Amino acid sequence: MVSRLEARSAQSLVTGLMVLAFLLACGSALRPWAAQWTGRGTPPDRAARRALSIDPGNDRLTATLATIHQYSLLLRDYPTALSYYHSTLRSNPLDSASWLHLGKLYQKLERHREADRALRLALQLASSDSRILWETTVAYLENGQVPEALRTLTRFISAPQHESERAAGYDLASRLASPEEVRERLVPPDVTQYAHYVKYLLDRERGDEALLVWGRLKEIARAGERIDPVLQLRLIDLFMAQEKFGQAHELWHNIVKALHPDSALAESNLISNGSFEYGNTLGRGFDWRIAGGPGVEPEFDPSIAYAGRRSLRISFRKPHADFSSVWQVISIQPDSGYTLASHISTNGVDGFPGIHLEIIDPLSGLLARTETVSGTRGWTKAGVTFRTPMNSHTITLRVRSGPAAPASQASSGTVWIDNVSMTKTD
Repeated sequence: MVSRLEARSAQSLVTGLMVLAFLLACGSALRPWAAQWTGRGTPPDRAARRALSIDPGNDRLTATLATIHQYSLLLRDYPTALSYYHSTLRSNPLDSASWLHLGKLYQKLERHREADRALRLALQLASSDSRILWETTVAYLENGQVPEALRTLTRFISAPQHESERAAGYDLASRLASPEEVRERLVPPDVTQYAHYVKYLLDRERGDEALLVWGRLKEIARAGERIDPVLQLRLIDLFMAQEKFGQAHELWHNIVKALHPDSALAESNLISNGSFEYGNTLGRGFDWRIAGGPGVEPEFDPSIAYAGRRSLRISFRKPHADFSSVWQVISIQPDSGYTLASHISTNGVDGFPGIHLEIIDPLSGLLARTETVSGTRGWTKAGVTFRTPMNSHTITLRVRSGPAAPASQASSGTVWIDNVSMTKTD
């Protein structure tokens, strides 16, 4: 009986100790919450002081009081702020935000040596924290320390961050330095960093600067190092807009080879995406530009193809106007012969002139056109041989259909186009 009672007493003691430990743990866990709750509905400094009285070891509360007395218009008290910062940093010397704000406070007090030390510590403790880097850059600028600001801004630009933050860094860099200095000194010479900067410049229509950065990027890129294909497509469009077709086509050839390694642009066929198999380059560079028009709807048809997996289907509805909104630019050699070939299928194409392909020279206009296909026909080969002018370096291939005759009653129909090719004959 005695041993049973002793066992029960020991069990009760263990249970009591466990309950006490649980309550103590709960109290410790709830203390910061209680500190915050007691401060609701009171002025910030009084709330923080009351919370601090409940949880005196909470260095976040002392840091909050420090910033209140540093930045508040009504409660500004620099000596009190200093006291709280010193208390915070004694408790947590790795608090980079407190070192940052302490450095800014020392700047206000013109204690420059202490300010520089505090800001350096903030940077050391948060070497990749974009918020700390940005605020430290601004603090240096406000104190007239431009070289220090530029060094910190360089670190900010290279830190992991959102696109909007990077843009803010580039904006500030553009105000502090020349384009050449930004390109050569402030943006780190790294493929990823240069790619970000090129995109920023393109977004702001600063094309000439973007091409200079692209030149540096190509110089430092290692063999096989991946560069964002979408960015390269935008650069191709820029080259083409500036009529730098040789550079555009060289880059285009490389990007198509990378994106479509199994079906890259064949040396013999100058048409890009001639069977309409790929969608990730449509509307960019030397690929097809495809748009509709009144009464005309182009789209891809995966159920019908002459070659490959799909074709381009163009549906004509009554009424429709002259249509030529499917086209691509082709890089060619002057005074050379070429043969254009395609396959066209039609269904119910009556009451309007049908469909054909045209070659347009930017200077001399229409160079050649294939025969027109209309009515209802299976796959029909349509092509033409032509010669380029002496001063031509690019031509435009376009799909064209004229408008329906005014007296025509039926002007609906469907056209399929596939297997478009163009080869040099001499």
